Amino acid sequence: MTDMKKNLFNLILLGIFLLVSVTTGAQIQHPENGFVFDDSEVPRIDITISASNLENLYADPTSDLEYQALFRFTRNDSIEELMDIGLRFRGNVYSRAKQKKSFRISFNSFDRGRDFHGIEKMNLNAETNDPSLIRSKLSWNLYRYLGVAGLRSNHVLLYINNTFYGVYINTEHIDEKYVRSRFGTNDGNLYKCLWPADLTYIDENQDSYKLENDGERVYELNINEEWDDYEDLTRLISVLEKNNSLQLRDELEKVINVQQYLKTMAVDVMTGNWDGYIGNRNNYFLYRDQVTGRFEFIPYDLDNTFGIDWLGEDWSDRSIYDWHREERPLYVKILQVDEYREQFTVYIKKLADYMTSNDLNQEMER
Repeated sequence: MTDMKKNLFNLILLGIFLLVSVTTGAQIQHPENGFVFDDSEVPRIDITISASNLENLYADPTSDLEYQALFRFTRNDSIEELMDIGLRFRGNVYSRAKQKKSFRISFNSFDRGRDFHGIEKMNLNAETNDPSLIRSKLSWNLYRYLGVAGLRSNHVLLYINNTFYGVYINTEHIDEKYVRSRFGTNDGNLYKCLWPADLTYIDENQDSYKLENDGERVYELNINEEWDDYEDLTRLISVLEKNNSLQLRDELEKVINVQQYLKTMAVDVMTGNWDGYIGNRNNYFLYRDQVTGRFEFIPYDLDNTFGIDWLGEDWSDRSIYDWHREERPLYVKILQVDEYREQFTVYIKKLADYMTSNDLNQEMER
């Protein structure tokens, strides 16, 4: 076979691979923003809570104890109220120590089974690392632009006992309702993955991946907790460990939606998301879809993007193919497969075009 024929053959294979990639990722859905997340205007949230409960809440910021309160949501001339919602702080110990704190509102803690326009919990993020208050919102827009199952979000005005607490980012909560809305199922394992969740191989014993950091599991089950079965996560990590680039593509496609993760990789690199999996082995979820049998990678917590840095790195001049700082098996192994590397490059170029366009500039100005 001549070199020209070989090149043509390889291009045809890549084209087929890209077509298969699009169709295999087609099960992901992207709900409309709806009443809660519509960002055409800034709604107002009012929390009414007793003075003693508010004092107790602030007396112990690290507690996850929920306090009963009244919730009111005002959009244009529409006002909706719910009694007996649960209110607490959210975030790690560092964010809870800040003056402007993030809140979690639970609609079903004291009234089981209740939701508010389809959501059971609302995350109001203070975005204390981002004085512009738009970095995470722009990042979620980029994920959705590429078709990643990103979170819905919008800005809101928060008042507690009629005192203005500031502008917050209302960010969709990742739970059973979220995964069903994106993947059509919610009975698979959902892992919340926090530092140092690098997906590094330990051994074949699933209990080895139930390791803890600061009293919490690094890979924490948020669905099917009662079963405590980590066999699927163990298999994913084993596939990454035991297969080289020649076998990896076929084996990895069986256990994770690679095409969707390639898009996530591209957004993380282009936004400088150093606090995610690639940069800091942190801040992501893994959901195993019981229909496809594959994991879906779900990013979250995106305020440390677009130039925010704690590590003294210039993330803008690192190679897109060598963007990690330490061992990241999923990112590194994927880029060892030529077809994946080519597709990752396509997504990077697509984002580069959009991020230098008038469309994104107008969205930032808005």
